[in-house]
Amino acid sequence: MRPILQALGLVEEVVAVALLLATAAMTLLQVAGRYLMTNPFIWTEEVTRLTLIWLAYVAAAAVTRRGVHIAVDTGLNMLNPAWRRAANVLVHSVTALLFAWLAYLAMVLAFKVSGLPLAATRWSMEVMVWPTMAGCLLIAFHSLLLALSGIGMIPADAVNPSEETEVIRS
Repeated sequence: MRPILQALGLVEEVVAVALLLATAAMTLLQVAGRYLMTNPFIWTEEVTRLTLIWLAYVAAAAVTRRGVHIAVDTGLNMLNPAWRRAANVLVHSVTALLFAWLAYLAMVLAFKVSGLPLAATRWSMEVMVWPTMAGCLLIAFHSLLLALSGIGMIPADAVNPSEETEVIRS
């Protein structure tokens, strides 16, 4: 299982970097077109928004996998290790359920807006919603794995958390 999760993590991070570069390139093209051309590109704003949405969700999944997402853990750090582990399992379980539900809602929304075209590209509006579903599914998957590793159903080293944090093993 560990090689599959490592490959998934590598794909998430490579895709996030590619999306960041694409977002920067589209923004640069948009600014250059606005100031250097009489008729600037009208599609760059929509494509930039789309790459930014994908970037946000893919990067959120990557940091969830590593266990380095933003968290206020002052209260957790005051607990003894057994209670801290239980609280982390609860947090990751609730996160998995919440993001699975959000993925479902995003899928429903994508189907509802599928007939609406975007203004410049004329692509279906659903291309702006599918990244939400994909990202929420990835976040739910990684949160579920973290919860399962916290109760010992999956070896903690298989989940591959970041070395900077103590995810659930404490």
